[in-house]
Order: sequence, then C-alpha cells, then structure tokens
Amino acid sequence: MTEPRLLNIPVILGTARKGRASVHAARLFTDLLNQRAGVTSHLIDIATVSMPVDDAGEAIKDPAFAKAMAEADGVLIVTPEYNHSFPGLLKHVLDSCLSEYIHKAVGVAGISAGGFSGTRVIQGLLPVMRELGLVTIFWDVNIGTVGKVFTEDGRLLDEAVIRRSDRFIKELIWMTKVLRHGREHVDVDEEAAQRPVKCPNCGTVMTHHADKEVSSVPPLEEVTVVAAHTCSNCGAQLAMVTSVTG
Repeated sequence: MTEPRLLNIPVILGTARKGRASVHAARLFTDLLNQRAGVTSHLIDIATVSMPVDDAGEAIKDPAFAKAMAEADGVLIVTPEYNHSFPGLLKHVLDSCLSEYIHKAVGVAGISAGGFSGTRVIQGLLPVMRELGLVTIFWDVNIGTVGKVFTEDGRLLDEAVIRRSDRFIKELIWMTKVLRHGREHVDVDEEAAQRPVKCPNCGTVMTHHADKEVSSVPPLEEVTVVAAHTCSNCGAQLAMVTSVTG
C-alpha cells in the first residue's frame, strides 16, 4: 500500500516592504505547518516573485509561482493591513493565476502594527479569494501590535499566538484534505464524467471537478469557460478551454 501524498500547504508572505514584521509571522506559520503529521510547507515571499507591472494575467505569470500554486493543496496567506486593505502587490501576484487555485483551501493571517489586528485586511481579501476559486475557512488568525509579538530579529514574544493558531491550522488542514479528495474523486456532474481526460503524466483518467468563467483571453471572445481536471493518482492538474461565448 502506497503512502498518501503529503498535503502541500505553502505560506505566501504578502508584502515586499523593507522592515516588514509580517515575515516573522510567515516563518512561524511555515514552521507550525511543517510540525503537523502528513503536511509539508514552504515560504513563498512575493518580494522574490518576478512580476512585471505593465500587463496582467498570463502575460505576467511567473513560472515558479504558478508551479507552486499548481502543486499546492491549500494555501496560507500572511498579509499586513495597509490603510484598511491588503498590499497592492499581493493582489497583483495573486491575479497572475486562476486555474491553479480552483477548489483549494485558503486561510488568512492578518498582521497589523495597530490594535485592529489585521481584521480589515482579512475582510477585504475574502471576496477576492472567492473570485479566484479558493475556498476560505471560517477561522482566521489576527496579530495586532506586531512589534510586541516578535522582536526585530524574529523571536516570538507572545506564545499565545501559537495557541490561537491551533484551531486555525487544524481547520485549514481538514478543509485541504476534503477539497483534495473532491478534486481527485468527485466530478462536477455526470456529463463531465462521461468525457474522460487522461493525465498527461501517468495516464490515469482525471476528475473534471469544476467549470469556471474567466475574462477574455486573446484571441478568444468575451467569456471563456475553463474546465479544471485533477489526477487522483499523481495529483497533476489540467485546465482546458471547453467553450467560448461572446
């Protein structure tokens, strides 16, 4: 009997500012995820993602980031709150992918220098997560007055953060497991199941688990419908254009 694949839940650090205290929280959550049985995690720092700002979507897609999102089973986003919202660069990076996110769990940790503990940044991100195809969990982590939680070199001063994060991480792992099972074993409908697509990597018949409308993709028309497929054997993902309207 083969061992189940590890759940791959990377942590995205959502700011590129110098002196960012959010990096300490991102490293902490990466460590906490790696301490869980059956889970692997690594840190993705958007400051290292190559992102042109003179185009959008596929035209700016960073191959390494897209690959990481395609291979992820779930995602944990650590983001500071800037002026009641999330960093623009985080939105720019997230917008570079779409099919890579569909039916994957996402948890958000909001970081703030003030007392609101990142509540407003999480509130602002939720509709964005939905539109991208990610599935939000109902637990969040809020870290306020972050300068009192971590030292400048990243040492944790408030152990309560770990206790508060426990249920958040448990829920993220649970939802990640459930959604991976769904992507790999549950077709969106009977009609989809009758149009088999074989995995390009191992030849296994893939599950057609979602259809998503996306913005126009040249030279196609106004609305493009993309079908999302996942392989239950190797976990490979495939996005295919199934119809075009407009």
